[in-house]
Amino acid sequence: MTYNHYDDTYILEGADLVLPDSILPKATLAVRGGKIAAIIPSGQFQRPEKLNRSSQSQIDPAFENAPVIKAEDAFVLPSLAEMHIHGCASWGFERISEPGDLFQIAALLEAKGVGCYVPTILWEERTLIELTETILASGISAPLLPGIYLEGPFVNHSKRGGIMPDNIRAPDIALAEHILDISKGLLKICTMAPELDGIDQIYPVFQNKAVLVSLGHSDAKLSSIHPPSRPFSITHLFNAMTGIDHREGGLANFAFSQSPDYVELNGDGIHVNESCLKLCSRLIPENSLILISDAVIGAGLPYGEFSYYGRRVVSSERGVRYADSGVLMGSNMLGIDIVKNYYLKAEVPLWRAVRAMSLTPRKALGMDGEYGSIEVGKIADIFIWDKGLETAVRPKALLASENDYKPNDLLSSKFKVHRVQKKD
Repeated sequence: MTYNHYDDTYILEGADLVLPDSILPKATLAVRGGKIAAIIPSGQFQRPEKLNRSSQSQIDPAFENAPVIKAEDAFVLPSLAEMHIHGCASWGFERISEPGDLFQIAALLEAKGVGCYVPTILWEERTLIELTETILASGISAPLLPGIYLEGPFVNHSKRGGIMPDNIRAPDIALAEHILDISKGLLKICTMAPELDGIDQIYPVFQNKAVLVSLGHSDAKLSSIHPPSRPFSITHLFNAMTGIDHREGGLANFAFSQSPDYVELNGDGIHVNESCLKLCSRLIPENSLILISDAVIGAGLPYGEFSYYGRRVVSSERGVRYADSGVLMGSNMLGIDIVKNYYLKAEVPLWRAVRAMSLTPRKALGMDGEYGSIEVGKIADIFIWDKGLETAVRPKALLASENDYKPNDLLSSKFKVHRVQKKD
């Protein structure tokens, strides 16, 4: 994908930059060779050639006559990360086998401001093998698709969700090693239930291979939880686990009281209601909360009916549900829609919602050194958004324009963005 090559040098002026801990209004962002070279508050920018490597007295030749993107009345966000996503549009990762599909999915997710996604599947051996082979055959870059998220097989039958009963197993070291073997280094996150007998012997098998253990699909009581060593995560808080209880308590209580390193939260407002979104915003530290979509087939498309494993599912304002039972089976929101819903319903600053779907998931994936936030020295993996957060464009698309401003399929009329050339 062209827009995942970050090698341009340019200056972006006038936009509100969404930083990891604030929004910097009407600022200037200088990018050199695809990396952020400077972040300059409003009113402090004079000429592009003054941007230098060490002091204002030394001119950096890279910015002489550098192109300038005027982006007033716009936000600039880091790309979002879909860390827990089962599918979108007409694809479900349980059945994907064409390498090209991974790039088409990435293109669809770009429209939602997503620059990184982790295909998520329920445990089934053939599915894991096929997805692994497809990713390896595609040659897709690790920053775009860093690996696979697996739910199961070591989970509780009573909270299995969509995991088929025949695919649930008691903790078994040999099976754990087999899973790692067939995933060929691509497994990044694995969900397991912390109350299972012998689960404490499984944790290090995965952790020694840099797989993040995530606790979920669990009917645990507080007294029966065997936590892993750090770091560890919680899979889709409140879903497929016992809710907060003031007597025995369960995994949800554990998530709030024992400070796990990461806590996933579905921000669509359907899987978790507004009151609990607010609760999470107040009690889960901003460096631990990860917003997820848990999206499935149909996400990103107009509402309608779809076929999933031979069953009809309906995508509507109530999420994606099985047509025959009405049971919720996934979300139809993606990327920026999750961010917007969370920051509006949880009543948090926009930067906090963005951080929860950009920097924090990148940290969980071990990618935060170069990706996930607008900071000097990091790769400029960014999007320019209109103030309604409805339409986004990559800077590279604007730089490719032949004229100062030429609307095309990448530029909505909502944008007040054009490209000019600074002259000596």
